[in-house]
Amino acid sequence: MSEQEFQAKVLSELQALRTDVEKLGTDVGKLQTDVEKLQTDVHKLQGDVNKLQGDVSKLQGDVSELATQVKNQEYKFEVYQRGTDAMVRMATTIIIAAASVVVLSSLSPAVTALVSAIAHQGN
Repeated sequence: MSEQEFQAKVLSELQALRTDVEKLGTDVGKLQTDVEKLQTDVHKLQGDVNKLQGDVSKLQGDVSELATQVKNQEYKFEVYQRGTDAMVRMATTIIIAAASVVVLSSLSPAVTALVSAIAHQGN
């Protein structure tokens, strides 16, 4: 192999090496771009996760508040139920007392006459 052929072959190999290095540089640049996109996506996902955590915390607060409201309503209902039961008992007592007065008032003259008749017989 002559010196010129050797130089041509070396130059050809160097040119091929240069082309490969340039392709490698391009590939590295693409990888850097992809890594930057991934970092951006990760930051966005972290923001979304933080937002979701905030939403979950808010929901927990809302659930806690709702539970308190339900307990308050249950207490109010219990008080209302006790009051209603007491009113029913009182109304029943009044009705029984009124019925007793009506029944006894109609029996009173007959009982008086009976007692008077018994008292007159004994004399």
